[in-house]
Amino acid sequence: MRVLVWLLGALWLSGCSTTTLEPPKYYVLSGAPTAALPSAEATRLVTLDSIVLADYLESSNIVLQVSDHELFFSTNHLWAEPLKVGIEKALSKQVALTSVTESAAVHLDVVVDYFHIIDQDSVILAGSYTLQEAGKPLSMQRFSLSEPLQNSGYHYAVSVMSTLVGRLGQTISQQVSDYKSPK
Repeated sequence: MRVLVWLLGALWLSGCSTTTLEPPKYYVLSGAPTAALPSAEATRLVTLDSIVLADYLESSNIVLQVSDHELFFSTNHLWAEPLKVGIEKALSKQVALTSVTESAAVHLDVVVDYFHIIDQDSVILAGSYTLQEAGKPLSMQRFSLSEPLQNSGYHYAVSVMSTLVGRLGQTISQQVSDYKSPK
C-alpha cells in the first residue's frame, strides 16, 4: 500500500512538472510603423473626433464568434494596446488624420458594432462613420466588411483584421477626396 501511495504521488508530481502554460501573446492592429503616410497635400486633413466601440470590444481580449449567439474571449491572445488606439493607427495609414486640437475642415466619427473573428472562417468589421464639415453633416455611411480566412491562427486573423481597417480607411479617404474635388 505504501508503495502504491508513493507511485501515485510520483506520477502526480511528474504530471505537474510537465504541464506548461503557454504565455499570452500580444498583437497590434496597425503593424509596424511606416514612413509612407497619406500626404496632407493629396487629401484634406481629417480630425478624428471619436471612435466608439461596442461594449464587448472594450476588453483587451481578441474575440472569436463560435456560434450564432456565442462569443469567446481569448485569454491567451490579447491586444497590446486599446483597440481604439489600434484602429486609429491603422486608419491613419489611409486617412490624413490630425489631432482634435488642430483645425481641419472635415471631422470624422466612427462607430464599430462588430469587429471579430467568426469561427476561424472569416473576419467581420461593421458599423458606421459620419463626416462633418463646419458642423454640418456631409455623409453618414454604414459599412460591413468581411474577409474569409485562408489560414488559421490568431496572427493571420489579426493581419486580416488590419486589412479590413485599411479598406475602411481607403473608403473614408476617397469620400473625403470626393468632397475636396470641385464640382
